[in-house]
Amino acid sequence: MEKLFSYNQLSSFTKSIFKAIGCNETDASVATKVLLSADLRGIDSHGIARLSGYVRLWDAKRINASPQIKIIHETPSTAVVDGDGGLGLVVAPFAMQVAIDKAKQAGTGWVSVQNSNHFGIAGYHAMMALDHDMIGIAMTNASALVSPTFSKERLLGTNPICVTTYG
Repeated sequence: MEKLFSYNQLSSFTKSIFKAIGCNETDASVATKVLLSADLRGIDSHGIARLSGYVRLWDAKRINASPQIKIIHETPSTAVVDGDGGLGLVVAPFAMQVAIDKAKQAGTGWVSVQNSNHFGIAGYHAMMALDHDMIGIAMTNASALVSPTFSKERLLGTNPICVTTYG
């Protein structure tokens, strides 16, 4: 028989895992919300099914569970954020909020991120702009997973892009 879990049960479980690897309360909550938003949209490949992968990355010391995320360069409408090796699930919402804040002041906000990792579904981050009556764009690079025609090796990433607007 299939066992179903409520959103609250999944949220509590996921948050407890993030806290167990060293995330603070706020970061664990944000990371949990990003993962569960994928499941709620039927994008199971980027929901809590990825949780064990984040734990493996942390175990391999490829994720900093308590990063000092900071802006390392900025102009009135742009910024570069250093994620300090943090979960992309936490770094990307930080960067998107910076972009939103800049757009409120300058009319547009463009933020790039370095030193981070997988950020979940791009749609979560792009949709943050909708609450501010703004267009949201989120994109990322990806590992080489695709072989070009006639290639003997994988050279291309899928490089997701998401654009959100009010229709």
